[in-house]
Amino acid sequence: MNNDREHIALSAYLNLLERNGISKMLIRQRELVILKLIPYLEEIHTDGFSFRNAVDTYFKQIDQSQWATCLPVIRDYFSFWSNDIKAIIALNQDHAFGVNPTEWAPIEADLKQLWNSLDEIILTTSEAQPLESYEMELRKSGADDFFVVACKKLVKLLLLLLRSAPHKQPVAYRKALDANLTLFSSAEAYKVSLKVGREFYYFWKGDASAPNFMQPALAMAA
Repeated sequence: MNNDREHIALSAYLNLLERNGISKMLIRQRELVILKLIPYLEEIHTDGFSFRNAVDTYFKQIDQSQWATCLPVIRDYFSFWSNDIKAIIALNQDHAFGVNPTEWAPIEADLKQLWNSLDEIILTTSEAQPLESYEMELRKSGADDFFVVACKKLVKLLLLLLRSAPHKQPVAYRKALDANLTLFSSAEAYKVSLKVGREFYYFWKGDASAPNFMQPALAMAA
């Protein structure tokens, strides 16, 4: 593999942060996160599945309390590492890299209380359609009823948090997913929530190729 790939991507990421006015201290903090991750990436193929597996391995070496801090940085870096120009442009347009990123935030709510009342909440047609498509793909993949129900609850909570989002922007989805993750303290529940969040994103934004992003195994990375 090309070991320069990781450092070229890191340089591009840090340069964009600097151009968007991020402080030197914050840039250095993000740089350190990626520098610790790079040894796990140097010998892998440039694809999302390999990247997530590498991040899984890295996360096993650090305290779980660090996951929430590292994850957004790693997500941003992935677009540069995979040379996904469209994703970088979309994030930049949403001001995800700027000093004043998009101000939208998920609705303020007691997430545990909301989680317990999900069965009583009715989704709109536009919310229910991508969820139904996702459920169909889960069942096609052989998921049992218990797992499907759990995934649907995770998605429903995501959709409720996203109701006030101005449009289907990646940064809004990521904020809602990060809010979801605060509900779970066990590593296994955290992994399932991330898996569901990654998969459902493509159904949520109406991507015709969404079924192709279904993942065969659980992983911690996003």
